[in-house]
Amino acid sequence: MKIIIYLDILLLVNFLTGYLLLCAAGHLAGSETSGLRLLAGGLAAAAASLLMLLPPLPVPLQLMSKALVGAFVVRTAFSWRGWRMFGRQTAWFLLLNLIAAGSCLLLSLRCGIPGLQVNNLTVYLNLPPMLLLGCILAVYGIVRTLLFLFGAPRPAEIWQLRVSLEPGRTLSLPLLHDTGFFLKDPYSGAQAVLVEYAPCAGQLPPDLRACLEGCFYQEQWPEPPPGRAIRILECRTASGRRLLPALCVKDAALSRQHQTIRPGELTIVFSPEHSMGGRFCGLFGTDLLTSRPATRKGEDGRWISVG
Repeated sequence: MKIIIYLDILLLVNFLTGYLLLCAAGHLAGSETSGLRLLAGGLAAAAASLLMLLPPLPVPLQLMSKALVGAFVVRTAFSWRGWRMFGRQTAWFLLLNLIAAGSCLLLSLRCGIPGLQVNNLTVYLNLPPMLLLGCILAVYGIVRTLLFLFGAPRPAEIWQLRVSLEPGRTLSLPLLHDTGFFLKDPYSGAQAVLVEYAPCAGQLPPDLRACLEGCFYQEQWPEPPPGRAIRILECRTASGRRLLPALCVKDAALSRQHQTIRPGELTIVFSPEHSMGGRFCGLFGTDLLTSRPATRKGEDGRWISVG
């Protein structure tokens, strides 16, 4: 049986479908975005539905095209916040697409609606547009209900680390609170933070910068500069376990809004990798927040203990 596909209905329905599923994926991933970007993502999803009209592609190309299209739609709808968040957004978007497609297929089988077509991993059902949108709204409603009952994912906690390296020179870096980060200095037992070297290189003294670059780019590790408490720690990074240089400091403060943590001794581990996305350039664990009492500013402007 020959089926006529109306492009205007196909594009409009897929635009609304993509928009709603991107909204739901953003809520589940804990990622906020603007309405204009969501509209652009909906338009990208509508354009992606035209894969249905292409000649059948080989299976590897079908899988590759769907993955690239899904990534493109998500990238259009959300601003860049690193590979981890991008993977989370894409995974939720693809999963919700599968749930919505499965709901439509179930309705087709239960109600005996004819006109099922599959081409290039794109499913077309001869469903009334309002019924199709009803399925998508149902998926979106379920997501909103779950978030209402169990709460939305917590937004990323970005803290500001300030370290006095020497008179007149302060290192200031945005760090992400990562509950899965457990690195400690095995020599002193002090809490540790992992930071990218490149974003903070310009804030480091010349002797320390030369030492760290020697550790990263020379075959033999250089001697540490006089007066710098530098040691070598074994760490697990995105590329596996490796030895990284670490700097021990004593005057450090970690602040966010009106709260400040002063951990006393702190070990800063430097990594040459670029994998943190730009909003932050370092990681620290929950133990650092509980290692010392927190403080906040009182009405007179002085710091007072809150823990």
